[in-house]
Amino acid sequence: MSDNRQVLRFFTLDPLHIGVGQDIMGEVDLPIDRESETNVPRIPGTALKGGFRAHAAWKLKMDGEKTKPCPGDQPAEQEGKEEDGNSKGPLLRDQYCGITSCPICQTFGYPSIKLKNKGGESESIPGHEGRVYFRDARLAFFPAATDKGTVWFTTPGRAAAWLDRVEEAYPELLVSGTDHLALSVSEEKTGPELRIGWIHIRGIKSTTEEPHIQPVLDALRNATDQTFPTKEYWQHIIKHTVLLDDTSFYRLVETCLERRTCNRVDQDTGTVADGALFSYEALPRASLLSTRIHAERSFPGNLSGKIEGNHATPLAVCELAREGFARMGIGGMQTRGLGSLLVEPLVKGKEEGGNG
Repeated sequence: MSDNRQVLRFFTLDPLHIGVGQDIMGEVDLPIDRESETNVPRIPGTALKGGFRAHAAWKLKMDGEKTKPCPGDQPAEQEGKEEDGNSKGPLLRDQYCGITSCPICQTFGYPSIKLKNKGGESESIPGHEGRVYFRDARLAFFPAATDKGTVWFTTPGRAAAWLDRVEEAYPELLVSGTDHLALSVSEEKTGPELRIGWIHIRGIKSTTEEPHIQPVLDALRNATDQTFPTKEYWQHIIKHTVLLDDTSFYRLVETCLERRTCNRVDQDTGTVADGALFSYEALPRASLLSTRIHAERSFPGNLSGKIEGNHATPLAVCELAREGFARMGIGGMQTRGLGSLLVEPLVKGKEEGGNG
């Protein structure tokens, strides 16, 4: 079955922490996930898929369309006890969703499971990997406070990926002599130099003779049809955007990441635990990321008319998750106000704020 492939964009409403666990030897106790080849922060595709599944299921539950858990969610209670007192054996079939009619299961997949019907017969259900696939979300535009106000920084390849210009998404691989690239989309707004903390970027230009980079710069200037996060906000961002080479971009991102220090609360006393000081890092709010999503255009013919609710396609099911991302977010430290994320509409033209 043919699939629908498209770019999906994100805007951080709050700082974002997608953690990788505790780093005992590092400067930050709780670092964020990074691309292995560039060390630039990202959102792993597995985290995205898990977030979309959880928030879509939450939306269905809030709307009263989902009353039972899916296989792989919190396990339902098992019937009966073995002689040693442990709950074992097949689970009851009616404790779970319809599986074949469940929009969550059919969109995001489910594990192999053995269930027991009311009559006592066991039923083995093979797992399914799902009908939607997410790539890692790469950082596209990184905001930093400069002496000219907030400026968003990117690279030619990341900007091309955001604009869905696949042929130019990785121009750095074809270009030589761009060790100190600094190009302004609107030189009037940024000027020939910028100061970001102790970083001083000089020699910012508005054009380049590099044939693989100038088309990206021109495309950014002409991207008037972009309406995410809003048309007005996009116009503001693009007028305050500077393209850097990969090395300079990484150094700036690493310098300007948010790093916070907190105390752990003692659960018994409800007060700050002695000596429990830790630090974590996060992408700042107003960061923009993009990924590529592949989804089957429709559910198979044998499921036509069986999917519960008005959810005709896998993308329509993913669309349900957008509210949850904005309200509850993704990643760690959500109880500290982190993680809220604005997601571009997946069903294009559904509402303003989409990208066409």
